[in-house]
Amino acid sequence: MNLISRVIALEWIKALFGAIVVLFLLVSVGDIVNGFLRNYSASRVLIEYFLKLPELTSKMLPISALLASLFAINKMKSHAELMAILAGGYSAPFIYRLILLCSLVVAFIQFVNLGFVIPKANQIKRQEFEKSRKNESKYLARSKIGEGGLIWYKTNDYFTSFKAFDRKNRTLKGVTIYQIDESHKLQQIYTADSAKFVAGKEWQLQNIKHISQLSEANFSLPEKFANLNLELQEEPKDFGQFESDITTLNIFELKSFISRLQSTDINSTEYEIMFFEKISLIFICIVFSLFPLSSIFTPNRRAAGFGKNVLLTLLFTIFFWGIHSSTISMGNNEKLPVLAATLGIPTLFSMVIMAAFLKNKQL
Repeated sequence: MNLISRVIALEWIKALFGAIVVLFLLVSVGDIVNGFLRNYSASRVLIEYFLKLPELTSKMLPISALLASLFAINKMKSHAELMAILAGGYSAPFIYRLILLCSLVVAFIQFVNLGFVIPKANQIKRQEFEKSRKNESKYLARSKIGEGGLIWYKTNDYFTSFKAFDRKNRTLKGVTIYQIDESHKLQQIYTADSAKFVAGKEWQLQNIKHISQLSEANFSLPEKFANLNLELQEEPKDFGQFESDITTLNIFELKSFISRLQSTDINSTEYEIMFFEKISLIFICIVFSLFPLSSIFTPNRRAAGFGKNVLLTLLFTIFFWGIHSSTISMGNNEKLPVLAATLGIPTLFSMVIMAAFLKNKQL
């Protein structure tokens, strides 16, 4: 990397760091004060704040990248450095490529944060702060999404595993129930393609294979039934707690979970939105970094006021997040395809950036 590249990159990184610090201070003060107003102990306020930091970071990184480009370009303009750089033979595409490389570093940090840090923080939050005494007495073991793609839970009388829960049809898919007696010996096993909620505590199992008297000395032969009603302790609303496990999956496990969910013929749109929204936030870091760079085509510091650039950037940010949030909501309601809902707006704005670059490059 030559001297000019280091100067530009250093200015951009300094501006990025400054933007992150300021945004964190603004958000942190309100969040910590809110915790104390809720009469939480100092230790709990700090723990919850640090567990919330990864989520806050995912929202602040794109804005910080936007401000980094804006402030770095403006500083070089105000010191006439940008004009000197362009007069020295360094072209606008050179600056675009350099900022693009810097933004890829931010995008990688965002990938690690969204893909791994946030799921780990969610796991800790669930273990420490979201335990319900009522549920813990009812479910002796919380749900766990294992490597085999099954969700497990345990009550006093049985273990149960299932592949997925279809909220719309109130149906469990790929169910296996292991019933135990008071001495914790396995008594019988029900394996069914699905279990549909009927009423009260009653569930209807379909395409069942049943093995009984497992604690006896004699070998038990499996029985098969088309339908069988069985009483379980759970109701459909109880399975809401299992869905919170999805937020503890890293980005690769989430993708694998969606693939398994699709194999059960359950509508996976909600989880696909969750996955591609992570990809979208990574891409947005790059889009936001490149958006303010069109101002380098007017290197004269008097060509455009800094206040005007800040106002335009603020309006851009509000407009972008407003319309992007709307498309995400439409995707969750299945009014837009998943890719259009999550990546449509960032792609559209990247095309606007490319069009502005090509137009100004010809001037």
